[in-house]
Amino acid sequence: MAAPDTYPMQAHVATDAPTDPAIRRIPDRRRRRRAERKRRVIAKWLRRTANRGHDTDPIRRRHEALLHDRAVAVHRDLLEIASMLERTPYADPGAITTLHALLANGCDSPLYNPDIHISELRATLQHVRARLMTQR
Repeated sequence: MAAPDTYPMQAHVATDAPTDPAIRRIPDRRRRRRAERKRRVIAKWLRRTANRGHDTDPIRRRHEALLHDRAVAVHRDLLEIASMLERTPYADPGAITTLHALLANGCDSPLYNPDIHISELRATLQHVRARLMTQR
């Protein structure tokens, strides 16, 4: 007895990516929305950090890892970068990654680690600003 050439279930298995262009664009739209959301979150985080630097309540400041004097020193830079992120339709992924590390990494960030000189913070912000300016 000879085996059939194809089984009925094999006829329904997709072998390639969908050919409909609308279906192929779905991952691109998701990626853009995710990048847009991350850009907005980083911009809000920058604004919040810049504004927390001016907090004068010593009790609240005691429980934060943020170096307030550094946040005050770069207050204008943080707000400028946040504004740039909000205005641009596309932000350099490397700049976003650098900003996320600056805001989230308590050990290696000059915003949180007093052993890192403040010039590193200024250099990092200058680097991010330059990357965002080249995209305009």
